[in-house]
This record gives sequence, C-alpha cells and structure tokens, in this order.
Amino acid sequence: MTITSEQQAAVAKMLVHAAKRREVTVRVIGGVAVYAVCPSIATRPKLQRAILDVDLVAARGDWNALEGIFAENGLALRAKEKESWFFEKDGLTVELCDPNFGFADFTRRLALAAPTLPLTDLLLIKLARRPFEERDVQDAIALLLDHPVASKHAVEQIDGAHIAQLGARDWKLFHAIYDNTLTLEQVLDKYLEPEEARLVWRRVEALQSELDRAPKSLGWMINQFLRKPTQVPR
Repeated sequence: MTITSEQQAAVAKMLVHAAKRREVTVRVIGGVAVYAVCPSIATRPKLQRAILDVDLVAARGDWNALEGIFAENGLALRAKEKESWFFEKDGLTVELCDPNFGFADFTRRLALAAPTLPLTDLLLIKLARRPFEERDVQDAIALLLDHPVASKHAVEQIDGAHIAQLGARDWKLFHAIYDNTLTLEQVLDKYLEPEEARLVWRRVEALQSELDRAPKSLGWMINQFLRKPTQVPR
C-alpha cells in the first residue's frame, strides 16, 4: 500500500504531539515538513514529489525517551546508526537525527515553531545542499511560494537576515546558498505559472539582498580573497 504525503504528515504530527505530552521536543524536517507547511503543493503537481520517509530531529539526550514514546505509538526500532535511529510502522520509515547539521546547529531553534522546524531552517537546509537535486528545488520553490522573506523571525515568514548571518560566517555555506538561489531563478518557469514565478523570483532576490548586505567575517573575507579574488567585496 502506498503511503501518501498526507498520511506521512499525519504520523509526523502525531509523534510531535505525543512527545510534547511527555515534555520532549521533536520536530519534523525534510519533505514531510515542507508538505505540512506549504498548502500550494496539494494543487500544483509540478511541486509534488515522492517522499520516502518521515525525518525528525531532536536533541541527542532525548533519543532514549523518544524510543519509548514511539514504541507506545506503534513504531518499532529498526536500526541504530551513529547519526540516526530508524523506526518503522506499517511500511513507513521514520528517521530520527541530531539537529546539528554542521553548517548550522538547530538545537536552540527547536522551540521556535511546531510541529516542524521554523520555515527559515527548512529553507536553509534545502539551499545548503550540494548537489542541489530536483526534490530540493521543488521544496525550496514551495517554501518561497507560500511564505514571504523578511528580516526577522515570525512563524509564517522566512527570516532572510538569519540565513544571511549564517552565510556571512561560513564561506562555503554562503556560496552554496547563493549558487542554489541562482539555480532557482533559472528554473522557476518550469514549475510555476508566470505570475507565481515572478512572486518567487522577487523573494529570491530579497534573500540574495540579505546575503549581500550581511557584514562578512574575517574568515569569510580571507576565503573570498583566496578563492574568488575578482569578487572580493569593497
């Protein structure tokens, strides 16, 4: 039996709420999270994609408690790996991982939104990807179509200034984000009608402006000078 994105989202939300009742914080990320916060996906086939599993993040110290909570809700532990634990229920795989992604540690941001990580972080995870695969493109477009880019945190908007601040400290992250936004601009017409493509393009431009304006760290400037000397900011 095929498990739909709606069913995956329902399971993810159920687990978040079950953990909350036990005062444990877990949040949804990945394709299921994007589906849950982007209603436009349901009516735009070109933004719909196969989602293989439910991805969750929680502080490592809560994993043992979550194992018990998941078991109480019918999920069996399938495997424990260094970076992730895997659970299964009725053919659905649930992956539990640490909120520290290397380029950003989301541990302190778990409380900012529910049942998913904040919209800002969902988009950041997508734009930090190399390679920037089609599923990442689709998810990033959906997030930018449904949510405005602003310069501060709010539940229903993307905090472009926060993304820019992280990029200003990490040269590799900055260029991954910037390069992927350029890719988005080139492919918007493939996924959206013209008016919607223009809306997302304007939001991409707003994010790029935040990236350009953010004061860069010394380490960032040194990397830029060594790796892209013709593009050193003046």
